[in-house]
Amino acid sequence: MKTKFLILNIMKRIVLIFIACMFGMNFNSCHKKEESKDEIAHLKRSDWAADVKSAINDFFDLYSNAPDAYVVFDFDNTSSIFDVEEQLMVYQLQIMGFAMSPDELKLAVSSGLEDFMGELTPWVTDVYNAYKFLYDEYGPFVPAGLPSERQSVVQADPMWREFASKMACMYDKVDECAGSEVAYSWVLAWFSGMTEKEVYDIAYRSHKKFAALPTSKEVIEGPQEVASSVGAVSYEYISGVQVTENIKELWKDLSQNGFDVWVCSASGIQQILAAVDAFGLHDYCTGVIGMTMKLDDAGKYLPEYNYDGTAFVSHVNSWGRDNAPTMAKTLAAGKVTAIDNVLRPKYGGKGPLAGFMDSSGDFNFCTEYSSLKMVVCFNRANRKVTDGGGLVAEVAMYERDVLGYDLKSANAAGETLYLLQGRDENGIRTFRPSNATIRYGNAAEQLFANDDNYAQLEYMKQSEMSVKEAFDKFALKTAVGELGFAYGFLDSYSGYHSR
Repeated sequence: MKTKFLILNIMKRIVLIFIACMFGMNFNSCHKKEESKDEIAHLKRSDWAADVKSAINDFFDLYSNAPDAYVVFDFDNTSSIFDVEEQLMVYQLQIMGFAMSPDELKLAVSSGLEDFMGELTPWVTDVYNAYKFLYDEYGPFVPAGLPSERQSVVQADPMWREFASKMACMYDKVDECAGSEVAYSWVLAWFSGMTEKEVYDIAYRSHKKFAALPTSKEVIEGPQEVASSVGAVSYEYISGVQVTENIKELWKDLSQNGFDVWVCSASGIQQILAAVDAFGLHDYCTGVIGMTMKLDDAGKYLPEYNYDGTAFVSHVNSWGRDNAPTMAKTLAAGKVTAIDNVLRPKYGGKGPLAGFMDSSGDFNFCTEYSSLKMVVCFNRANRKVTDGGGLVAEVAMYERDVLGYDLKSANAAGETLYLLQGRDENGIRTFRPSNATIRYGNAAEQLFANDDNYAQLEYMKQSEMSVKEAFDKFALKTAVGELGFAYGFLDSYSGYHSR
C-alpha cells in the first residue's frame, strides 16, 4: 500500500507541474532550464572586448546558480545589431501586409494622436489617400502580404512610393511631435486587424530576410508628381539586422549557469518572440516582456495600447502567456515598472543581477536596481551626452581606467560594473575585440559619439566623481552649464541604486 500511495503521489505531482507549465503558473518551479552543475560555462569566443569577456566570466564564477538569479536584456541594438521593429516596418510596406480597409487604417494611424493632430492631420490625409488608391487598385490586402510577383508591380506604382514614404516618415514625425513613448506604440497600430499569430508570422519572415542581407543604406523616394498635403518626402533606412554568435554564446552560457534570461523590449511582444525564434535563441530564453496592444473578441489587434498586457514565457518549441500584467509601456521608466510587476514577484522580490542595454530606453532598469552586479552596454558609438547609452559608455571607461574596477572590486565597493562592447556594423554585422565600434560605412573605429562625451568623462575625472554622482548629475536634462553644452535625457530620475 505504501508503494502504491507513493506512486500515486508522484503521478499527481507530475500532472500538477505539467498543468502549471502549460498555463504559466508557479513559474519558477517549472521553468528553470538548468539546475546546478559542477562545471561552470565560460565565454570562449575571441571576438569579445577583453575586459567584457573577463568580467562576464567572473560574473559566472561569482554568481552562477545563485537562488532567484535572473538577467534582463533589451533586444533592439542590444541582443541584435540594428532594430528588428524598424526593419519590420519596411518589410510590411514592401509586401503590403495589412489587415485593414482604408477607413480602418485612417483610424489606426490617428489613434492616440488627438493632442497632436494640428501637426499630423496632413500626414494622415496623405497616408489615407495613397492607401485607398492602392487598396482599390490592388487590394484587398492580407496579413501575409502580396505574392512576390505582385509586390514588384505595386512597388512600380508611384502611389506605393507615396504611401510607403509617408507611412514610414510619419513614424519619425510622431516621435518628433509626441515622443518615443507614443511613437513606439503607434507603429504597432499598423498590425490592427491581425491575430497574434499573423503578427508573429510576418515578423519572423522579416527577421529572416534582413538577417541574410549585408548592411546597406536604402531610400524610399516619395514621388514629386503626386499632389499631396505634405509634399514629397523620402525615408532613409538601414537595411540588415543580426544577432551575433557572441549573443548566442552568452545566452547559452547564462542558461547553463543557472540564470534565467529575460528580454524587456520597447518593440511589440510578438515581434520579439519571433526574433528570439528566428535567431535561434529560444532554448536559452526564459521569457519576453514587450509592448502589447488590445485584442478584440475575435483575437485581433486593436489600435489601442494594452496596459494589462502580459509577458510570454518559453516552453519547448512554443510560448505561453504569463499571468502578471506589465501595467506599462516598456521603455525607459516603464521597463522598471514592468520588471517590478512581472519579474520581481517571481524571484522573491529580487531585482536582476545583470542588465544588457544600448540607449536611453534601457538606462533606468540598468542603473536603478541595487541588485545589479554588472551591466553591458553595446556600443553604437553615436550615443551623445543627451542619451543614456552615451553616459553609460563614459561611466564604463571611467570605472575601468580611473576607478580601476573589475567585477570583484566594483561589487565589493557596492557598485555595478559597467562595460562597453564594440561591434562592426558593416557586412553581415559582428562583434569585435574592442570597446570601440566601426559604424556602418566607416573604416575607422569610434569609441564615443563626439567630443562632448570626452569632455563629460574628463569632468568626472577632474571632479573625482563617484558612480552615483555621475549618473545622478548627468542623467537629468540641463541647459548649457559648466561644461559649455547641454546634456542629460531624463526629466526626472529616481537615482542610481534607488531600488
